[in-house]
Amino acid sequence: MVPTVSSDRAAKTAVTYREQAPPSVLAPWVRCLWQLTVQGEGGPGWVVPDGFMDLVATGPELHLAGPDTSPWPVRRRPGAVAVGVRFHPGAAPSLLGPPASDLRDTRVAPDALWGRRGRELAERVGEAAPAARLEAMVADLTARAGDAARPDPLVAAAVAWLERDPAAAARVGALGPAVGLGERQLRRRFLAGVGYGPKTLARVLRFQRLLALLQRGPEGRPTLAEAAIVAGYADQAHMTAECARLAGRSPAAIRAGR
Repeated sequence: MVPTVSSDRAAKTAVTYREQAPPSVLAPWVRCLWQLTVQGEGGPGWVVPDGFMDLVATGPELHLAGPDTSPWPVRRRPGAVAVGVRFHPGAAPSLLGPPASDLRDTRVAPDALWGRRGRELAERVGEAAPAARLEAMVADLTARAGDAARPDPLVAAAVAWLERDPAAAARVGALGPAVGLGERQLRRRFLAGVGYGPKTLARVLRFQRLLALLQRGPEGRPTLAEAAIVAGYADQAHMTAECARLAGRSPAAIRAGR
């Protein structure tokens, strides 16, 4: 799901969210297609780092969301429908063009990325009915895929290694040898593909594992101390410090739905 945390006012907001697999031609670059509908009162919230880049149509407005390292404020309008294309970590630049490090912590309009072609895509999305906006985005990306390079296979292997291991952040030094790259080469290729180094991605993925634990129902929800260990933190204080950096709030506040 689109990883968000909410303010107290937004706690009464209901969000309907669904994902679908991308067309096979886009599978090397794209993790999923998604749609989110806001119900209830709406209100402010924050998108938190997840390691992904997304091409997002929020209503008729289209932008590319770069890889985040801190929470990004959003305004949820009642009835608003957002659709998006989510890229595998490290995969978007080979299809879209700019290195991911140039897009870190940004939201960029298509014309700033692709000139006239981007402007025309934004116009098609803006003129389309909500159900057709995602189709217009997919059609444009499918046309790009024919001439695009495949994602860096060594970065993809390193990302998969980090996604599998909850404690990987403490052992990132072993990642380069595991995929056959020196530390500097690995960092350079991560900056180009992912937007930041492997240690930052490991921290973000660990934080996402924590969010999943904190958002469990009451019966399966661990204590904060248990969640810290299961997610891969050294202790509860370490977890709290990382939540402050990546979400701007405490684990207790996140668990309470704030």
